[in-house]
This record gives sequence, C-alpha cells and structure tokens, in this order.
Amino acid sequence: MNRQEFLANGGLDFTVSKRKMLYEGIYDGTYNTPFFCTVNDMSAEALGPVRGAYTVKQNAELLDIVLDKIGEGNYDLSKSTCGAFNHGRKVFFFIKHSYDTSWQQEPAESYVYALSSHDGSQRLTFGVANRIHSCSNMFGLLMNDKENNHTIKHTKGINSLSKNKEIDNLIKRNLSGIASIMKKMQGTDIDQVVCDKIKSLIANIDTKRVNTSTKDKRKLLENCIYEEYQNKGRTYYGFFNGITNYLTHFATKERNEIESITYNIAGEGSKVSSKALNMIVNNMKERGCLN
Repeated sequence: MNRQEFLANGGLDFTVSKRKMLYEGIYDGTYNTPFFCTVNDMSAEALGPVRGAYTVKQNAELLDIVLDKIGEGNYDLSKSTCGAFNHGRKVFFFIKHSYDTSWQQEPAESYVYALSSHDGSQRLTFGVANRIHSCSNMFGLLMNDKENNHTIKHTKGINSLSKNKEIDNLIKRNLSGIASIMKKMQGTDIDQVVCDKIKSLIANIDTKRVNTSTKDKRKLLENCIYEEYQNKGRTYYGFFNGITNYLTHFATKERNEIESITYNIAGEGSKVSSKALNMIVNNMKERGCLN
C-alpha cells in the first residue's frame, strides 16, 4: 500500500485551504475582516476560524512527517490506520511500528500516533501506544504526559518538523520505556485501595445514590478485571489490562473503529488509562517496587 492509497482508505485524501473571512453588511455589500477560515476543498465545508499566523499542514504532509520520524523500513502501512472526525476538523494517524515489544511472554504491537486538526482546536501531537495481543487492548498512555509527548502549534514553526530531533528521541525512548513499566507491573501485587479508586474513575459506586446504569457499568468493569486476573495474575499488570479491556471493548461498544481509536488515544479513554497508570506507578514508587 502506498501513501496515497493509505490516505484514501482513511478518508484523508482531501486538501485544506485558508481563506479570508468576510461579512455581509446589514444593507448591502461585503466587508473585510482580519480573520481567516479553513475550508475542506473536497466538500467546500468551512472547518473553523483561524488567525493569520495559522499555517495549514495538509494531510499528505502530516503523513510524510510521521513516516519520516519513524524511518523508512520501520513501519507497515497495511497494518496502520488513519481517519478524520467531525467532517475533517480533526485527523489522526495510527502507524504500526516494526519495533517488537515483549514483556515476559506477553507480545505487544507498537504504534506511533499523530493527532492534528484543521480548525485550530488541536495542536499537532505525537505519542506512542501499544496493542496487547492477548486481548487486543490498546494502551494510549502518553497523550496527557507532558514529558512524553510532543506538541507543535500550527504556525510557521510547523514547517521545521523534519529537522526536529525531539520527536525521534520521543519514539525511541517510549517504545522501550512502556515495556519496562509493564514488566515491573507484572511482578507487583495490587493495592486494593488504589484499585478501587481507579475503578471509581469509570464507575463510582461510593455515593449515597447510585443509579442502575452506574452499577451495571461497575459490574461489567469488575468482570473485565477478573478475567484478566485469571489470565495474567492478580498483579497491577492484570488489573491495568482489565481497565483497558473495558475501555477498548465495552466503553466503545457503540462506536465504529475510528471513533474507538480516537476515544482511546485522544478522548476520555486516554484520560482514564493515563490517570490509572499514573496512580499505579505512584503506588509502586511508594512501596519501593519502582525506582
């Protein structure tokens, strides 16, 4: 699969232009403004108002940047995906990396993701995610970690991305870093108090009034965790797999593939998994299980 085919498969084979915004007078004529609007050239739909300094980066250019950062021969487009949501206002790339990750017999696929927007609402953001083979869980861990992701504004500086070594280092550092954390989690027994706090991020039953929907969600979540305990042990690794199992397969049950990916990489699923991982890591540090 070549790059053009990849973009077309994901619905990203459109271009965007920045056009001057005008307004109609009350009685006649149109008047100039200092603002601009981004437009989907394929659908002619206005995507969002932007300032004059906003620099459009086309989908094809964004893909070139991501693949250049990963490096020729280190990715597989046939196992990757991309897409747009909200009519092209936001776009994402989820690129399969050839790096083989394994922690104690648990294989995982590595991905580099990039998120951006054409309406000025989302900076260009890079991060790393993993898909665990045993249950196809997706770990979108780095979206909210300011030390482990890279964001760039849509200004002239975006044109210097090809020379930016921070992104190269980010990819290399985190592909091995996630594996190291997972290995530590596999050998650490859970702290039930911390686990209950993490469960409450998804379904809090520690309130005076708990509706049926929340109770059902909590029960389903605990079933997912129990299943992972059976396969992976009653450790933080088993627990975390239970959380991401729920987020990947049940919290996104009514969503299509693209919506599910964005939920776990850029949406609420990413926030929950990132917060859960931080709470687990902090507890392991407090107990002396992690340096």
